[in-house]
Amino acid sequence: MGVSGNLKTMLPGDLLQWLSLGQKSGTLVVGHESTEKKIFFRDGRVISSASNNPREYLGQFLMSHGYLNEEELRKAMEVQLQSGILLGKILVMIGLINEGDLTRLMRLKAEEEIYDVFLWPEGEFHFIDNELPQMEMVPLKIDVTGIIMEGTRRVDEWPRIRELISHDGLVAVLERPVEPAADLDDAERTVVHAIDGKRTIAEIVLESRSSSFLVCSTVHNLMREGFIRIVEPGAKTGPLGPEAAPFALDFDEIDEIQAMLSAAQNALRQKDFEKTQRLLKAAQNLDPNHPKVRSAIKGAEAVILAELRNLGLSESKIPKIIKPLEEITKMNFTPNEGFMLSRINGTWDIGSLIKISPIREPDAMLIFYKLWKDGTITVE
Repeated sequence: MGVSGNLKTMLPGDLLQWLSLGQKSGTLVVGHESTEKKIFFRDGRVISSASNNPREYLGQFLMSHGYLNEEELRKAMEVQLQSGILLGKILVMIGLINEGDLTRLMRLKAEEEIYDVFLWPEGEFHFIDNELPQMEMVPLKIDVTGIIMEGTRRVDEWPRIRELISHDGLVAVLERPVEPAADLDDAERTVVHAIDGKRTIAEIVLESRSSSFLVCSTVHNLMREGFIRIVEPGAKTGPLGPEAAPFALDFDEIDEIQAMLSAAQNALRQKDFEKTQRLLKAAQNLDPNHPKVRSAIKGAEAVILAELRNLGLSESKIPKIIKPLEEITKMNFTPNEGFMLSRINGTWDIGSLIKISPIREPDAMLIFYKLWKDGTITVE
């Protein structure tokens, strides 16, 4: 028998403990906003997990731990597309990682995906008894008790971190060399390497392919030890990007969500894709798990992707920067836009750039559209 509910009424720790004590086998599906995760159980133990968040894909996770770079990931994913072999096996075959490290990191990846759920403000879940994926998996057999303890610790630690790092727009600046003075693991070293005195916390999250918690926790600990200080960024006066603050609305309708969805539909008809995305994001902020919002986002993203491909922004096109560098440096970009723009090298096509990025395909394609529309890039 399955179970379903909201993570506000049944906390992640209680849910995991119920599945563990009941020695359940099956799939736990948890969702918040556009993120959906699947946690696979056998006899009360976690054996694997999956997520639709690109930042939690295996390739991105291995990059966050320093095992491969973007070019290596791009080539490995080309081999995967042609051969159908699992990415992890390809990386072992070409010598980028050994089987022992791969298994260790897959276990760590599964744990990190679950820890992230503990920090969700809310979310929907349902458990499907005795349903496990047919695809081949490396069974991890993770004890749930340890996950609950670490997840709970992070819930307690997060408010303390936010006292010093109040928002992700702050800039981290190195005061003195960190290594080898500080004892850092692979992921923490990747975070430190992404700190250049210019990137905001949000940009460091993207650059390091790490979670917000891991980045903020690393910066927080190094701040307390005097290695890092946090400063406010320079004032930005440019237009807000798609993932910026909530879109200002003047609707008087009682049902704000329905009003936003109707406005988003009208914007989509007019092919104003950026406005469509902003309106849907605003509706999602009001109720992340509203079924109509989820359905509208899924439908709109499918339409937008098809329209962008019809306009010529297909995955096989190669973007090239055409604006002068001095002009680009004066422009205001969101973290996602800046990340993608910095990867455009005139050689990689749009599909390759999306594959090596921690950004969802619909969001990435809209970034290319915006850059193309305002004349920053051309596509060939």
